[in-house]
Amino acid sequence: MSAIRRTAVPLAAAVLLLGVCGRIEKGSGSLFHAGTDIGVVHAQGGGNDTVPVELSTIGLDGRTGTPIVVLRDPASGGVLPVWIGAAEAQAIALALHGVIMPRPMTHDLMASLISELKAEVEEVVVTDLRNNTYFGIVRLRVEGDRKIRDVDSRPSDALALALRTGAPIRVARRILAMAPEFEFIAPEGPNQVVQALGMTVVIATPSLRKEFKIGDQRGVVVTSAFGGARDKGLRRGDLITEVNGKAIVEPAAFFEAVRAVPPRGQVRITYWRSGDTRKIEIPADVPPAKPGRRGGRVVA
Repeated sequence: MSAIRRTAVPLAAAVLLLGVCGRIEKGSGSLFHAGTDIGVVHAQGGGNDTVPVELSTIGLDGRTGTPIVVLRDPASGGVLPVWIGAAEAQAIALALHGVIMPRPMTHDLMASLISELKAEVEEVVVTDLRNNTYFGIVRLRVEGDRKIRDVDSRPSDALALALRTGAPIRVARRILAMAPEFEFIAPEGPNQVVQALGMTVVIATPSLRKEFKIGDQRGVVVTSAFGGARDKGLRRGDLITEVNGKAIVEPAAFFEAVRAVPPRGQVRITYWRSGDTRKIEIPADVPPAKPGRRGGRVVA
């Protein structure tokens, strides 16, 4: 797999995603191959017809310039692109970065309404692909009701809601098997964010270096750790410096290094904390963990 393109892209008009489109170097993109036959598939709910996935990163489709979310299936190593609108890209990026707006945005309101009505998001599922358009559902568990309620949803809205409620994300198995080829462009600098193996990593910005007393160490900062990553000892503020012996200086490189490991292989991670260098191993196919409702920092 060739290197992922980096460019300053306006994924959303938000604090974390400002700027104008930068020049894209010819031939420096990354093509993800997972088949090209886009037909019609159907799936309902969870179970054997769907697989759990991670919402790994967000960027642009190099061929269309459209915002794109990348879902990763740890069990197979496969990835699925989901093309989304600018508003949904903003909502997803803010959640991945742990930003809480001072007043609720649309998906924050959705999450609050569900909670106030004594319900919870059981899971969200990308269920269908028709005429190059993905379809999805939000599965709700309502207090006192034995039946799970399936609510029709665009996958982009369902994914933004899942990030805010900590709900698992699943994809119809057949959709994943027939995912189209696409070219991914990662944002530059602090706009980059990757979630994989139960952790979220971002660029080590000056403010994060000051907050976590990282100094001039090179690596990417862990902003959240849950599931297998937390069980192995990773914590918010740790600095990942290497993956399988490869130096990591940005989240896109971390994602590439994780994807390079076969599903049954081990991802060897070297990280730095309070002056000490530590090492752990996490299976590349570790199932996605439920992160719980996300906290974060409030911005003006």
